[in-house]
Order: sequence, then structure tokens, then C-alpha cells
Amino acid sequence: MQRLAFIRLLVQQGVDQAQFPAPLSAGSILTFHDAVEFFLILTSEHLGISVPERGKFTARFYDSLHPDKAGPVGVDLAGRIGIQRLTEQRNAFKHTAAMPTAEAVKQANIDTVQFFEDNTPRVFQTAFSDIDMVDLIPQPNTRVKLQQSAEQETAGERIEAMAWLVEAFDELLSTASSPSSFRSTPFSFGPNIHHPLAKRDVAKILRQPRDQDRRMPLRGASSLADEYVALRESVVSLQRGARLTALGIDYSEYWRFNSLTPGVHRPNQHSPAQISAAPEYSPDAEEYAYCQRFVIASALRIAEAMAHRRPPSWEA
Repeated sequence: MQRLAFIRLLVQQGVDQAQFPAPLSAGSILTFHDAVEFFLILTSEHLGISVPERGKFTARFYDSLHPDKAGPVGVDLAGRIGIQRLTEQRNAFKHTAAMPTAEAVKQANIDTVQFFEDNTPRVFQTAFSDIDMVDLIPQPNTRVKLQQSAEQETAGERIEAMAWLVEAFDELLSTASSPSSFRSTPFSFGPNIHHPLAKRDVAKILRQPRDQDRRMPLRGASSLADEYVALRESVVSLQRGARLTALGIDYSEYWRFNSLTPGVHRPNQHSPAQISAAPEYSPDAEEYAYCQRFVIASALRIAEAMAHRRPPSWEA
């Protein structure tokens, strides 16, 4: 199932790439074809059918896997014309640098998604949309939170499902930016400000007995409090941006994730989450799927970054 989960993640990355403006959307052609090829190889392994190494891509797999040639263990795969079209676009792009048109990218998106929706149940007896990408996540606590999110989404509680995604991502970022037992992490960029003072309290602290002195700036304590709070908020934002960038997480993707998710506060692990969102907050299925993919991709990027966070051999 882990390889199926990877294939689904690859397809979703292709769908996201296809939405980019040209020429950035062109890369989706390669991603879609890689996902299809990975699926066909996995299918041949799953069914125990040998596929020739040479020959045209579509014919090699569709003919070799068909019951007419493979017998009772074979499978009649759907979408041959669409995959042939995708393969031609991929070969032209990869081998002759022929940039695909916007129409070709759109068609490749449709053909690929339809291929997986039709063929995954035929081969693996499960719907493509039911493949759980959570299996790819190496961090156990994050995986549990994403499973909780998926359960809430299945139950029709999408706002709660989004809240679990927020908690899963926050835990990922917190773990990655916390010092380890042997040295400070390169991803922290300074300590967190856990209990920031309210602006009015800062002004009270700054206000001195000579506050009424004519030589003092008018409302000086309040103005300085404004500047301090603005500076603090800027530093907190820059700190988070630096952490995301250092961990390999695209900030624009994070910005969309943050704009689609509610505010969440949980006093402790046994308390219900306190969710804050605008009254009209109602994310749709595509927005939920995007946020889920973002957390999964972030978990994989953070795992890669953390692999380098081990002590030198002479300190181990």
C-alpha cells in the first residue's frame, strides 16, 4: 500500500503542477507519465506477469497484461488511447523539447486521473480516492493526527478535519525547530515567544512618573509600545518564514495552507480543540485535499532535512 500511496501523491503533485501558468505547467506531463509507469510496473508485479523491456510503452504494458496474453491473471486495463496520447506528449517534451500546449496539459490531466480512477479498482480492488497517503509519513505522532483528520473528513466533519491538519503541521514544525539533546537545531532561528505581552501592558511598563513632563514626547509610552509590538510580530513572522525555508517547505504553499485552515488551540492533549474561524468558513473537498497533501509533503521534506541533523562522527 505504501507504493500505491506514493503513486497517489505523485498524481496529486501532477494535478497541482497542471494548474501553474505556462511554461511551469509543462512539468506535469512528466509527473503524470511517471505515475502511470510506476502504476503499470506495480501492476505487473502484483499480478505476477512479465512485461518485455523493449517496445512501445503503451503496447508493452496493455498487451502483456491483457487476459488474451496473460490468461486468467491478466487485466483489461482502461484508458489506452489516453495513455498513448500522454506518452506521445511526454516523449515529444522530453526528447525533442517540444513544449506542450495548455490544451495538451489539460487533456493529460483528464486522461491521467481517469486512468487511475478506472484501473485502480480493477487491479487492487480499491478506489483510487481511498488509497491512504498517510502511510507515507515517517513521524508517528503526525501520522496519528492525519488519521484523526481523515476520520473526521469521512464523518462529514470537515472543520474538525482541517483543525487536525493544523495540529499535525504545527507539531511537525515544532519538532523540527526544537533543540536536540546534543546541540541546538539549525532550524530554530531563535527561541519562540510563548506568552507575548499585550500592547497596553507594554505601555504600562514603559510609562514613567515623568510621563507628564512637557519635554517627554506626547503619548510616548503608547507610541513605543506600538513600535515594539509591530517589531515583535514582524520577527515572529520572519522566524516562521526562515524555518519553513530552511526545511525546504515552499512558503507560497504554506501561505495557501494557512489561508485555508482555521485557528486552533488545544490546552492539552485530552481537551477538545478550540477552533476559531470566520462565520462563513466552509472549505470544500478540493481545499481539504490540498491541505492534506501539503502536510504530507511537508512531513517528507522535514524528514529529509532532519536526516542531516545528526552529530558529527567525532561527537557521536
